Amino acid sequence: MRIPHLDPDYARARRQQWPRAFKISLLFLAAIWGLFLLDQVLPLTQFGTKPRTIEGLLGLVTMPFIHSGWPHLIDNSLPVFVAMVALYGNYPKVAKWIVSGCIVITGALVWTFGREVNHIGSSGLFYALLSYLFVSGFLKKDIQSIGISMAIAFMYGYLIWGIFPGQVGISWESHMFGLLTGIFLAYNTKDIDRPVLKDWKLDEGIDEFDDGP
Repeated sequence: MRIPHLDPDYARARRQQWPRAFKISLLFLAAIWGLFLLDQVLPLTQFGTKPRTIEGLLGLVTMPFIHSGWPHLIDNSLPVFVAMVALYGNYPKVAKWIVSGCIVITGALVWTFGREVNHIGSSGLFYALLSYLFVSGFLKKDIQSIGISMAIAFMYGYLIWGIFPGQVGISWESHMFGLLTGIFLAYNTKDIDRPVLKDWKLDEGIDEFDDGP
């Protein structure tokens, strides 16, 4: 019987990515916090995604870095950090492109179809990263990615309700479009950073010990 498992060299190389993944994610989080502190002096919250306006186009890039207050910032910080670490740890070849795609595509969809309000916050990015990790795990047959995304979903599963309209002060559009963006990117990168597997033969060598009847 053949049981697929990670190639030892690939598994070792993947483990070596985690310190770098942690550092990159920490820098990303530091940028979010730095801009929030700067917002206490300068009015940066106005630079969110404002659907179907010229000035709102800047929000396609800036939306995940802008938060309305301390509760908003704190609620988003840990989920985004954990999802970023998981992304860079599992899929280092495409990670930076996935982050960029999640930000820009989600922002573009919100700008095109969202309500005419100022959309800010990194929760849309989190939804995109989580759906990317979860769907990529199945498409690439990557048990580690599935396990990590399920653990994140268990911790923050209540956030799934954020994709439905009706909650005051919540950009459900960025959540829903982030979720869809992650799925779209996962499908289109399913053949990149695919885990290298080897077959472990469970019954290898049994025949040589079989004396027969």
